[in-house]
Amino acid sequence: MNNFGEKVLQKIKKECICPKPRWQFLLKDYFVWLVFLISLFLGSIAFCVMLHVLFTNDWDLYQYLHTSFAGHILVSIPYLWLVFLALFVSIAYYNFKYTKSGYRHETYFIVGLSIVGSLFLGTFLHTLGAGEKVENFVAESVPEYEKLTCCSARKDIWVQPTHGLLAGEIVNIVDERNFELKDFFGSAWHVQESDDTLEYEPLLIQPGESVKIIGEKQMDFVFWAREIRPWGNKGDVHKAKVRFESE
Repeated sequence: MNNFGEKVLQKIKKECICPKPRWQFLLKDYFVWLVFLISLFLGSIAFCVMLHVLFTNDWDLYQYLHTSFAGHILVSIPYLWLVFLALFVSIAYYNFKYTKSGYRHETYFIVGLSIVGSLFLGTFLHTLGAGEKVENFVAESVPEYEKLTCCSARKDIWVQPTHGLLAGEIVNIVDERNFELKDFFGSAWHVQESDDTLEYEPLLIQPGESVKIIGEKQMDFVFWAREIRPWGNKGDVHKAKVRFESE
């Protein structure tokens, strides 16, 4: 032991090894904790957007598409945000594991803590409406976003006039029962409403607004509307009302 101790002392003197100050260890630990918390927050954002996409999805459309409900679910899953959630949970796990006390905990505890933390905070953010704001921001900032998510597939699903589905931007109001619409692929349509046409709140029938319509194709580029929904939100089925019903 004495020889070993002397060798250690000689090596310290020879290589001029100095002990690191305590603040450096604390700074490293704080940095690891910071990255863990940031990863947890980003994971919650990903889950928040997932909730927004799932809650605003039109789950009743499968009956118009002649497909199964299971098939519609597979098309509607926000895979990109699911990957982000898994990525940030993994980063959070890695960083928590290397905190000062992280090594004491089992892997399943750390993974469970990361997942539960992201889900809980993500659900809270969803109740504040953060999911829609984040998705809109990303969609405006990243041109390729729609191609990487179900948004592109969603437009493909909704612009199927022969199946009674049409969606796009209102370009002109002809009168209280007729308006012109340009679908998401550039075709111009004349949309006709009736006394029984249902609208879902919140919905604005005015130029510049994007809507999705369930109805029937009458002839070339003429579409009769049975239901009109806002594009960004499925709309509350309990708030559906007849278009021209007197208040």
